[in-house]
Amino acid sequence: MAKSTSRRRRTQPTLPVAALAGFAPLLAYTISRAKSGGVEGAMSGICAATTGWDTTSASWQPKLMWHGTFPVMIGIGVHRLASMFGVNRALARAGIPLLRF
Repeated sequence: MAKSTSRRRRTQPTLPVAALAGFAPLLAYTISRAKSGGVEGAMSGICAATTGWDTTSASWQPKLMWHGTFPVMIGIGVHRLASMFGVNRALARAGIPLLRF
């Protein structure tokens, strides 16, 4: 009887680096707001960075979303493009663990 050549490997959890890198500006902005305003400042910073609503001036400022929402969306877009071009597949074939773009 012929030996089967197909092998089945267990899938390993991987981290989408580009998508996670999009959260770095949000984290940095939140920390800077926490240093100046404590927990209330941090929560206000998260709200402003994700929705654009500045709770201190009670106004919507879309430029604040460059600290949170837009970088996350760009990171997810880079991840999707890398998947479409086969970068993630090449990383998997190379045996690089826990990493994909």
